[in-house]
Amino acid sequence: MASYKFIYWRNDVPEKDGRPFANVHLLVGYNQCSIADFQAMAAELRQTFPQAKDDEIHCGQIHKSNFCDKFSIITWNGNIPRDEYPGWSQRDKSPEYCW
Repeated sequence: MASYKFIYWRNDVPEKDGRPFANVHLLVGYNQCSIADFQAMAAELRQTFPQAKDDEIHCGQIHKSNFCDKFSIITWNGNIPRDEYPGWSQRDKSPEYCW
């Protein structure tokens, strides 16, 4: 199953306790967008960000993209250390897709 993991650093949002604000996106292609699929995606996100709670994770589907159209997406926002996150691509610009 194709997947992408992105951390988008938000320099326009103030830091909290010395940690910058980030939008965290996990995209998975070729699944059914079912509750079970989104729960599995949330579990994968929590492997890196265990502080992400169910009521903070948003689910959707990509509807405009050149590389991930119709992929499932979960997003989570938080203040996290600017650090190495293996397997996650980090960016200072906006996503190249819409959901």
